[in-house]
Amino acid sequence: MSEIAPALLEQVRKMCADSYWCTRVAAYAGFQGDAAGVIDCSIHPDDQMLLHSLRHHQDANAAFSQYFNVGLQQYRAFRQVYSLLGIDRRPGAAVLDFACGYGRLLRFLSPTFAEGAIWAAEIQPEALAFVRDRFRVKVVPSAYEPGAFQPGRSFDLIWVASLFSHLPGRLFHAWLARLKDCVSESGAICFSVHGAGLLPTGESMPPEGISFRPFSENADLDADAYGTTYVTEHYVREAVRTVCGAQFDCHRIPRGLAHEQDLYVIARCGELDLDVLKGFRYGPWGWVDERRITRDGQLFLRGWAASLDDGPVRQVDIRVNGAMHACATGMPREDVERVFGERCLAGSGWVFTLQLERPAELRVEVTARDARGEAALLYAGVLHPEGSDTGVQAPRSEMLALGRRAAARLRALLGFSPKI
Repeated sequence: MSEIAPALLEQVRKMCADSYWCTRVAAYAGFQGDAAGVIDCSIHPDDQMLLHSLRHHQDANAAFSQYFNVGLQQYRAFRQVYSLLGIDRRPGAAVLDFACGYGRLLRFLSPTFAEGAIWAAEIQPEALAFVRDRFRVKVVPSAYEPGAFQPGRSFDLIWVASLFSHLPGRLFHAWLARLKDCVSESGAICFSVHGAGLLPTGESMPPEGISFRPFSENADLDADAYGTTYVTEHYVREAVRTVCGAQFDCHRIPRGLAHEQDLYVIARCGELDLDVLKGFRYGPWGWVDERRITRDGQLFLRGWAASLDDGPVRQVDIRVNGAMHACATGMPREDVERVFGERCLAGSGWVFTLQLERPAELRVEVTARDARGEAALLYAGVLHPEGSDTGVQAPRSEMLALGRRAAARLRALLGFSPKI
């Protein structure tokens, strides 16, 4: 496992403390004006999601961008499930972010809910203490064995991002059974999985419909209880039927979590209309593969942007030291088409160049926005001219650093997965 230079962690810390970047992140979450100041962008230095991105990219800007891009998408997915099901209209509704990690989602939830409405559960004590203190949510410790999890109450929505995507079969069933007993009669559980289509190339799914391997990006957890898991839709539906019984409905949102993991929503029959989830919107997505200031004083950016709802976005918005520029898409990206299996995404590529009067430090932000105005943060960071002494990374193509990274388990972080 590659080491992370302390300077990279310090650079991310400074970005998280920079009011400019905090305000920009808040804007993508829908917070404007004074409300933007309520978003706490602090990231714990041991947050495995950040560390994984830093090890992969060896670039603080890219890691910051990926961390918040995935967090913002998870927040949008959560808000849609919460509102489409009508849970947002229930007085006193309570939500549990189960396996919350260091709070990549909670930082956006806590300012929008009444005090005491958001609960968090996590097996890592230091992570639980961090989200309690930073995001002011109620917390309850989790455990390796489901029977030891005792929240002492039920919840209207239990959100489980990227836990079942790591569980062996026994714990997959056992946690489903335990959480089923923690949801209210008219509540729902939403959990994510790695679908069978994400299996690394050349590997086949076992007949039982689940493939588990004892390794993950989180070396702090027991690999036999938390590894990397791929499942078929049949496996998930049979697990729900076996554990919860025929009285539970089940709805699948393919690639609903960060355009990578499938989301499954389950609820007691007759209590909630899960068909409304057909209105789920994926929103725009993409990545900036190359970003640099060349020796001859040119800003060069290359990437892709698209929407699983509407196909390629027509342009990306690029903010350079506050000045806005539009860059049309339409360039060939067969790799994006191949990863998502959508022919309409083949023209999602774009390239942007800007000749600079005087090469200098640049604050760069790249946004994908669809026809409905939905936006995704593709990149945010400070770039320096090549050859300067700032430790700028040499460019490399990451295409699906937010795309398919089977072998690296980042089938879900790939720029995609949340809890990975």
